[in-house]
Amino acid sequence: MKKKLIILITSLVAVIIGIIAIVLIINNKNTLDKEETSEGIKTYVVEVYDWIRIKDLTGDDNEEKIDTTKLGKQTIEYDGKTIIVEVKDTTPPYIGLKTAYNHIKDTNFTFEKDVICTDNYDKDIKCEIIGEYDLTTLGEYNVKVVAVDSHNNKTEKDIILRVIDKSSINNDTKIITVEEAKKNMPEGAHLMMDVSKWEQVIDWKKVKDEGIEYVMIRLGTQKAIDDDSVIDEYFERNINEAHKNGIKVGVYYYSYANDVEDAKIQAEWVLKQLEGYELELPVAFDWECWKFYNSFDISLHDINEIGKTFLSIINEKGYDVVNYGSKNYMEFVWDLDEYGVWLAHYTDKTNYEGKYVMWQFTDSGKVNGVNKNVDLDYYYPNNVE
Repeated sequence: MKKKLIILITSLVAVIIGIIAIVLIINNKNTLDKEETSEGIKTYVVEVYDWIRIKDLTGDDNEEKIDTTKLGKQTIEYDGKTIIVEVKDTTPPYIGLKTAYNHIKDTNFTFEKDVICTDNYDKDIKCEIIGEYDLTTLGEYNVKVVAVDSHNNKTEKDIILRVIDKSSINNDTKIITVEEAKKNMPEGAHLMMDVSKWEQVIDWKKVKDEGIEYVMIRLGTQKAIDDDSVIDEYFERNINEAHKNGIKVGVYYYSYANDVEDAKIQAEWVLKQLEGYELELPVAFDWECWKFYNSFDISLHDINEIGKTFLSIINEKGYDVVNYGSKNYMEFVWDLDEYGVWLAHYTDKTNYEGKYVMWQFTDSGKVNGVNKNVDLDYYYPNNVE
C-alpha cells in the first residue's frame, strides 16, 4: 500500500512538473514573439520641434505631420503599418556673442544676465564665464563662455573681453546720400526709407523729388513690456502725405511681446488700426528688445512662436508680411522661413545668404525733406511672395 502511494505521488509530481514546463514554454514563446514584433518595428529619431511628416521618414506616401513638441517615444500606426518615433533634443545652446566683446569700464553690467544665452528647448539654461576678468580695469581678457542645457548639449565660445574707456569709442558716422545709395543700388532693388515719430515732420514732396519710391512707416508700438499698444503720433500724417505724393507704403509694429497671447493681441490691434488704409508694401513685425530677452524666460522656440503668431494673423487677412531683424539674429535666432525677411545689416554689401524682401543698409541716410539722419533700405518687389 505504501509503495502504491509513493508511485501515485511521484506520478502527480511528474504531471505537475510537465504542466509547469508547458506553461513556461508557451510564455517564453509569447515573449519571444513580442520581442520579435518589437524588433521588427523601425524606430526613427527626430529633433524636437522639427517639422516632419511620415513620408519624410519612411518614404511612404503619407502626409501626416508628426508631433515633435514632446520629448520621448511615440508609436504611430498608419496604412496598416507601425513605426516608433523618438523625439530628442540634441541642439546645443546659442550664445549671442562674437569673438570679441567691448565693455565700457565702470558701467553697470552683469555678464551672465546681459549676454544672450539661450536654447531651442529649455527656457532657462546654465551659462557661465570661465576665466578671470575685471570690469573696473582697462584691458583685454581671454575668457570662455559655456552654456549647457538640461540634456547636456553644450556650447563653448572663446572670446576676448575688452574693457575700454568711453572716450575710445569711435562715434564717426558715415552719412549716405540718396545719390550714393542709388549709385550702389543692387539689381532689382528700389530705394526705400523707414520712418517713425523720431523723424518728426517730414516734407514728403521733397522726399518724392529725391527719388524715394517706397517707405515703411511705424504704425505703432507697445508702450513697454506687458503694456498696451499705442499708435505712432506721426503715423496718420506720414501715411497720408506719402500716398498724396505717390510714395508706396508699408508699415511696421515695434513689439515687446514675451508670449504668444501678447503677439495675438498686438496683431489684432494692428489690423484694427489699418482699417481704411491701403498698403502697397508688407506689414512688418519688429521685435528687437534683446536686452530684455534673458528676463523673459523664453526659448528660441518660444520667440519664433511669438513671431509666427503675429505674422500669421496679419497674413491671413490678406496682407504681405515680413519679419525684421539683424543679420546675426536672422541667421541664429529667427526660423520663420515661410515669411519674408526685412534684413538689417549696415554694410555696402551684405553676405547674408538667405532670401530677403528688404535690406536696411544704414541708419545714417541723408534725404532732402527729412531733418535728421534716416534709415535707408533697398526694397525687392520681386521677392514678395
